[in-house]
Amino acid sequence: MRERGAKKERLSIYLVKDAKLADERIVKIDQAKPVIEIKIASGQARLYAKDPPPPRIPEWVDFLFSNQDRPEDYFRGNRSEGAVVLFRQEEATFALTFGMGYHLLNLDLVERDFGLKVTLNSVNPDKLRSLDKASYEANPLNTRSQSPRDVDIFDLHIDTESDMVYALTGVSEVPIFGEHVTGRDALTIMPEARLDDLPKILAEALARYQQRPPAKFAWVEDVNRVRDPDDLAILDLELDQLLGQDQPPPNVWLGEPEIVDWETQTGYSFNRRERTPRYQTLELDHLLAYMAEHGTTPSSQSFRDQAVHVNDANYTSIKRWPAYQCLYAEILDGGKVYILRNGVWHVVSDNFVSRVDEALERLEIDDTKMPVYAHDHEGEYNESCAASESGYELFDCDNVFVGGPYDKIEFCDLVRDGRDLIHVKIYRSSATLSHLFAQGRVSAETFLKHADFRVQLNAKSPASFKRADPALRPDPKNYRVVYAIATTKELPHELPFFAKVALKGALSELEMLGFGVAINKIEVDPAFLKKGKHKAMGKAAPASRKRGNPAPGSPKNQPPATPSGIHGR
Repeated sequence: MRERGAKKERLSIYLVKDAKLADERIVKIDQAKPVIEIKIASGQARLYAKDPPPPRIPEWVDFLFSNQDRPEDYFRGNRSEGAVVLFRQEEATFALTFGMGYHLLNLDLVERDFGLKVTLNSVNPDKLRSLDKASYEANPLNTRSQSPRDVDIFDLHIDTESDMVYALTGVSEVPIFGEHVTGRDALTIMPEARLDDLPKILAEALARYQQRPPAKFAWVEDVNRVRDPDDLAILDLELDQLLGQDQPPPNVWLGEPEIVDWETQTGYSFNRRERTPRYQTLELDHLLAYMAEHGTTPSSQSFRDQAVHVNDANYTSIKRWPAYQCLYAEILDGGKVYILRNGVWHVVSDNFVSRVDEALERLEIDDTKMPVYAHDHEGEYNESCAASESGYELFDCDNVFVGGPYDKIEFCDLVRDGRDLIHVKIYRSSATLSHLFAQGRVSAETFLKHADFRVQLNAKSPASFKRADPALRPDPKNYRVVYAIATTKELPHELPFFAKVALKGALSELEMLGFGVAINKIEVDPAFLKKGKHKAMGKAAPASRKRGNPAPGSPKNQPPATPSGIHGR
């Protein structure tokens, strides 16, 4: 039984092949301090602590002081040493960081896309090495694709309609930048240069930052930075309103702004104090509770002032982000879609919106009237539908276990007339819909491609859906994937934009496989809406409710808010 009050510890455990090996075979004792015997209830425990190397002045110090004498004791050779050099020209000021110097830099005051834009205009598009991306979805995925050889950008698995590139490495086409160039917030290069070469290097970087990206990267501008100061100020005001709600809606959440190394970090904290709470994941509720305890009103400005610390195994901060940089948001306003990612507001281009809407015009509208939704749970609705309507068979919660990345698959919720594979979802947020669309695509693809899956499915299927020989590949033209959504919105026109993007992707892939695809709007009982359940379809939470205490019967997530207009100011 665990001792009461014991705190969580992050342990990395390895098994030694031969239990009789001597310590010096297992541990590099020549790099460790003298051994210490650790008292333990049973067995033997011996501690070897790493012996740190002697102080050594960083090599970059010689680069910085090549033109002058270095002040005595200005650098002492500590491992945590770093520096920032501010370089000013008439048209621009640059900050160059060395060692751990980036800790000194206020990232709120730098151009967040500088390095990426310079890189897009400086690399060979067919000779890339690494790409960091984040999906636009409500559950964004931060992903790194890396190749040991030079490859085309599409070999790094980029989806130009659902992914935002925020870091890129490739072969440089600019000799003054060196062989390779990496761009994120900062531009990272390794040129052969002296201190006096900095002015022309920085001038070249500035010139490339101001260029439009080349044609092969033109899709990057489908989602552009919002630069107008008035628009930015109003977007932050809209964000303040969302953060100030008793229960923030699901179109605002907290998450890592970049890829993190889970092997070297143990969690997150909101200050550096030794006994402060640490959290294994970032959750908006945790931060809001922390701010409430300290009397801080949540707002865009207070989130800029609030730090999120990444902690190592010793519970010390190894990196920090402004909390604002960890905020994600999607706001629909004046017919435009705005998203907040990595501390930067973006607006989706009208051309991107038009392409998505045009693609969804070929989506079939299934006008078959399904039973009205008036149930507390989707499973209850599916059971009721199968019991009361002829032609419907229930498949809900009947998972089929398969190998591969999906482990187990729910084939669908309902089958109608042996043809329509119906996936039912009550509309709550963009995230729930993205999951719905992915579920329909994955189950249909698996049904088509994997005989083992079909054999297992056949054993669970009702008589009307059983196949004489499930091992035989089915003809996808005999089936239709139907997304049935319980909502008061018009489908698909009033779906959140990035839910539309997910639907467009599912539609394209299912059509390519040969399946028919349709969407069905399930009407919702007005009396059910008045019961106060499933707030996501309409009413906001009562203002008198305290944060963290939702009204009885309401779900944890509330509906996305539709703020007042930027374009109506």
